[in-house]
Amino acid sequence: GAHMSGLPLNGQLTELGGGPTLDAAPARFAESPVPIVAHIVGASVFGMVGALQFAPRFRRRRPGWHRAAGRYLLVPSGLAAALSAIWMTLVYPIPPADQGLLTVFRLGAGGFMATAIVLGVVHARRRDFSRHRAWMIRGYAVGMGAGTQFVIHVPIAVLLGSPSGLGNALLMGAGWLINIAAAEWIIRRPAGAQPAGTPSAGARLLPSSAIGVRNVSRAVNAASADTTQRPAVKTATGSQPDS
Repeated sequence: GAHMSGLPLNGQLTELGGGPTLDAAPARFAESPVPIVAHIVGASVFGMVGALQFAPRFRRRRPGWHRAAGRYLLVPSGLAAALSAIWMTLVYPIPPADQGLLTVFRLGAGGFMATAIVLGVVHARRRDFSRHRAWMIRGYAVGMGAGTQFVIHVPIAVLLGSPSGLGNALLMGAGWLINIAAAEWIIRRPAGAQPAGTPSAGARLLPSSAIGVRNVSRAVNAASADTTQRPAVKTATGSQPDS
């Protein structure tokens, strides 16, 4: 998420719940654990439910799932993750190494994610499903930024040591930027440009977020294939296909 990407999650909830001794990283959250718990739970639900939302087979088998899950799970969890990230960035004490550019990136990512989700809801209520899909893809891409940031950080840390200061901020920003670029590629590419079921370039770019990006791509391809096949059936039979 917009803030958790900079936090160690191993044992985080156990420590905040009164477990072993707190180290320096989570100690700043110990006095007010509710926002960080909301962020962890919200980001986890958002990631899992979002992947199912973009799975065409699952949607066909459970047609009522998409609307109900979006309304009662995806939107609330996504907003909880984004808004808690903004709150933690503004209120919690920030280590000197994380101040400056990284703070700007975190506020921008959290604000963009929340705005994208709200715009997705607005366009869905207006039945403008093309824009609804585009904004939800953007919001999901930013929400999954922590995974891409992890993939970027690991080889750098192994080869050069753990980055800090400006270097860390730039790598964090690159993770969000890669996800946004992949989302825009999926949104803007011509319909039918890739056979249904083929892993998207976005999935290859974002190994830790591959499930969500790949399912977005498959959903777009399935919708495109359905649109292009119906006129062909009508021409061959001379009558409208059964609905």
